[in-house]
Amino acid sequence: MPSPTSRLRWLRAKLYSVRNGTGAAILPPNISRIALSFNYKSNNGHMGPRKFFRECLPRLKYHNPEVDMTVTRKDALEGPATLTIHFTNTPIEQELQLKKKQPTTPTIRETISTIDIDMLNRYPDDIMEELVTKTKATLYSEPPRPQELEEEAEYLAAKRQNELKEKYKLQRADRRKGKDDQLKGAILA
Repeated sequence: MPSPTSRLRWLRAKLYSVRNGTGAAILPPNISRIALSFNYKSNNGHMGPRKFFRECLPRLKYHNPEVDMTVTRKDALEGPATLTIHFTNTPIEQELQLKKKQPTTPTIRETISTIDIDMLNRYPDDIMEELVTKTKATLYSEPPRPQELEEEAEYLAAKRQNELKEKYKLQRADRRKGKDDQLKGAILA
């Protein structure tokens, strides 16, 4: 079993990857729901929507837990791949006040308009870029790492490099020993 320190480092790296990257955006409060619809199979241009679902949607959900995100995966071989964004009529100031009063209770908001984004034959970065421009979302940027985390990252990189050097030295020594054994066997035979 891995040590607690290595598990903590793994968890820290995993959380960092969820917080940052493509899909890390803070949506405006007037968005009530995002609906994603695509096929199970990646044929016929559905690879981009699948990658968006796997890579970008978790980051969006992490930064926007109050937004309902539904995914519909169809079993058809062909068909559209759409991302539907539902907007509400609640003014932004009133929405912010509701969040401050009841942070744990979900509010039922009436949808007044929707925007569809066609995701067929598109890369996840392009889909995310269009989502950000159409919703006027703000991209999340991680604050700079503390100094001790930078030092730890440098230490781990140097340690990994040294481990790899040792591994390759041992492999080379084993190969030489195997060649020497083959030569001795050939000479004796």
